[in-house]
Amino acid sequence: SAHVAMQVVCARLAVASAPRCSSDRSPRESRRARTESRRAVVRGSVSQVASGSGGDEACHAPDTDSALRSRRRDFLVAQALAAATATQFLVPADTWAALENADALPKDYAEKARAVVKALTESLEFESVGEPSAAERFRKAEPAKEAVKAFIKDWAAAPSMQGERSHDDIVLAVRQLSEFYKANGSRAALDKQTRDSVLEKLYDARDALPKAPPTLADRLLGL
Repeated sequence: SAHVAMQVVCARLAVASAPRCSSDRSPRESRRARTESRRAVVRGSVSQVASGSGGDEACHAPDTDSALRSRRRDFLVAQALAAATATQFLVPADTWAALENADALPKDYAEKARAVVKALTESLEFESVGEPSAAERFRKAEPAKEAVKAFIKDWAAAPSMQGERSHDDIVLAVRQLSEFYKANGSRAALDKQTRDSVLEKLYDARDALPKAPPTLADRLLGL
């Protein structure tokens, strides 16, 4: 009947219009579909792969959320590594060494080392300005003498400090001063070359030592 014939035509149209998987296509159509799918992936177009233009890929669209999360995680890791590397290159190697060794230095050593560096530096810098008299030089050098004695007594020969940068710089600076005064007398004024050489060692030792903790006055002024 006409009604039955209409149903058969509609059924055939539905089958013809339904999307076909690779098993329903001819070999030529399947190859063309796979080629188009590969081209879409190379171009980075996920939508083309998922749109049904590919055969088997139409039923297996890539997990875009998972891929995006993976790329975002890789990007963040790369940024963190780049920041750490840049920070390390920006900070001088000597500063890194001082920071690494700061916690390992005994507290008493750090205090006495800072004291001798400060006192000797102030004494030598005072001599470099103008032409102070012998009495002025002796008066300014008195704190340095006491600091040097305390350092030599407790730490100059300490086995645990041998090879530590600040210790070696201080010992070399004191030795150079001692050799100068032995050769020229204790009342002689330092020549510029010797003074600059000793100051350079003291500056290096100061840079290698950890910073002194803030005093009560420093904390009050910082409020």
